[in-house]
Amino acid sequence: MRMSRKRKISADDILSRAAQRPCAHTGCPEAGEFRAPKTRLLDRGHPDDYQWFCLAHIREFNKSWNFFDGMSDEEIVSYKDQDITGHRPTWKLGSRTATQRNGNSYGYHDPFGFREEMEGDGTTTDTSQAQTAAPVDPKERAAFATLNLEPGSSLEQIKRRHKELAKKYHPDIHGGDKKAEEILKNINQAYTHLRSCANS
Repeated sequence: MRMSRKRKISADDILSRAAQRPCAHTGCPEAGEFRAPKTRLLDRGHPDDYQWFCLAHIREFNKSWNFFDGMSDEEIVSYKDQDITGHRPTWKLGSRTATQRNGNSYGYHDPFGFREEMEGDGTTTDTSQAQTAAPVDPKERAAFATLNLEPGSSLEQIKRRHKELAKKYHPDIHGGDKKAEEILKNINQAYTHLRSCANS
């Protein structure tokens, strides 16, 4: 089977195409060489999402362009805050790994209960909370740890975390890396176990 080679586009071709495209400004006879978005709301993945201007009118467009046009003050502030992190979800430092307990003198969260197993270390633990918390099966605890979740997390949280980790460690993203494949296998096993525990 013969593969057709793509013809290289020269600078002359680009200039001739630009010369055929008129400036979008009404009554302007110049060629439209510079593209500009028609609106903030379009995804701008298609050529029809743009309009083309000559140099003088693209400068005029840029001076008057307002990305936040049509947004309320609250929406603008929210957009600017989210833009700091690239519009990705974030959490307060330590909020996903440690929880502050009332009466907790040692200042860290012990999801595996190691603190309770230790005796005679001269410190006190919050026994009232330890007595009220339901015991967690070791396999279930290990599955939660694999998904980096607290024991007792809801099924919705488990599903959401599984989806995040499955995307992150999918072999297709890592070029068939065996290590990523093994991590994904463990993630899937932990997810299956937690779902079976939730459904029982």
